[in-house]
Amino acid sequence: MKTMNIYCIPGMGVNERLFRNLKLEGCCIHHIKWLTPLKNETLQEYAMRLSEQIDQHQPFCLIGVSFGGMCAIEISKKLNPVKTFLVSSSKTRNEIPNIIKIWNRLPLYRTLSDRHYINGAMLFKKQFGVNTKEQQERFLDMLQTAPKDYFKGAVHCIVSWENKEYPENVIHIHGDKDEVLPHKKIKADYLIHGGSHFMIINRADEINAIINKELLSFR
Repeated sequence: MKTMNIYCIPGMGVNERLFRNLKLEGCCIHHIKWLTPLKNETLQEYAMRLSEQIDQHQPFCLIGVSFGGMCAIEISKKLNPVKTFLVSSSKTRNEIPNIIKIWNRLPLYRTLSDRHYINGAMLFKKQFGVNTKEQQERFLDMLQTAPKDYFKGAVHCIVSWENKEYPENVIHIHGDKDEVLPHKKIKADYLIHGGSHFMIINRADEINAIINKELLSFR
C-alpha cells in the first residue's frame, strides 16, 4: 500500500490537537504550525509562507479546518496536492458570512490584543460547537498556544480575502449545525447532519470515513 503524506492545517489559533481523533489508513500525518502574520499580509501570501513546511518532493494531500481550510485553498492553487479536504471552512469569499466581511470596513479588529480574541472565542464557545467542560478546557488550552500577535493578523487575512475560485480536487465536508460558517452559503460535497464547527473532534468517525473513501483511488 502506498503511503500518502497528509498535511493538516488547524482552525484559527488552535493547534494539532484539533486532529487528535483523525484516523486515516495508509497515511503519514504532518501538522502545519501557525506563524504570526506580517502586517497587512494577504491570506494568499500567508498561506504560501505556511506551505514552506510541506515537502513537495512526494505526493501529498491537505486537510484544513476553518481558517486552515482557507489557507489550504490558496496552497492548493499553487502546489497542486493530490486532494484538498476542507472541514468546517469556506472555499471562496462568497461562502463567508456577511457579518465577517463587514469587519473589513470597520477595522476595530486591528486594535484588539490576543487576550481579547481568546476571551471572545471562549465567550462564544457554544457557537463553535464547544459544549462539554473537557472540550472547553482543551479549546482554551489550544488557543493559548497561538504565536504572539497572531489573531488580528489572521482576522485581517480572512476579512480581506477575495478568492473566487478553487481547484477541482477540493472535497468540502461541512456540518448543517455550523453556526460560524452556516451551511446555507456553503457548497459542500458532504453535509454532516448535526455537525458543528467543532465536528473535526466530536464527529471524527464520519469525517474519517469520508476521507478514507476519497483516498481509495490513490491506494
